[in-house]
Amino acid sequence: MLLLLTMQEDISDAALASLVREEKDNEALSELINRHSGIYVDMVRRFGFKTLQTTEIGDILDEKDYNIYKAAIAYDEKRAKFSTYLAVKTKYICLTKRANKKKNKELVSYEDVDFLFANDDNNPDEFCLRNDYFSRIISMLTKHEDERVKTIFLERYFGGAFNKLKPWSEVALRAGVSGQACINIHNRTIKQLQKRIKNERIKL
Repeated sequence: MLLLLTMQEDISDAALASLVREEKDNEALSELINRHSGIYVDMVRRFGFKTLQTTEIGDILDEKDYNIYKAAIAYDEKRAKFSTYLAVKTKYICLTKRANKKKNKELVSYEDVDFLFANDDNNPDEFCLRNDYFSRIISMLTKHEDERVKTIFLERYFGGAFNKLKPWSEVALRAGVSGQACINIHNRTIKQLQKRIKNERIKL
């Protein structure tokens, strides 16, 4: 099926997920990724950065597109909106990785997430800003070719204690650069990515 002829902003998430599930439609998957990457990253930030190591957070962010694909395959529109379903799945991924570090914790299947829907706190519309610059920039950083950039951003925004930003001196140490070089790389990358967002009208 040629989605190019039918792709509109008002096409529902359920219809896109159906195209991914039934026809392996890559354009439909790309549209879901564009619409919901912000929600995915926000959930990782909310439920991952307090307890997970930055390398673990990096792994989850690297798997964003694949996890959105898995959510589309398993999605049932009778249970919840796709945004809510993806948020729950992402939260579960973070909690599972956290629990996996504790040997006395019994893990349930990835598909068994009914217990999470009972919590009203899982509604992403209450706290996720789909077009938030932070979420969009972090999403693009997962594919950045310079590992120092990825380390700097993950350490700075996900590696601090008690919801605080990690000090530049500690970030620089992990990235293997001086403090000023760390700040310069950070600021230069922000400008580059903001320019890319503006020029390409990226919607994540």
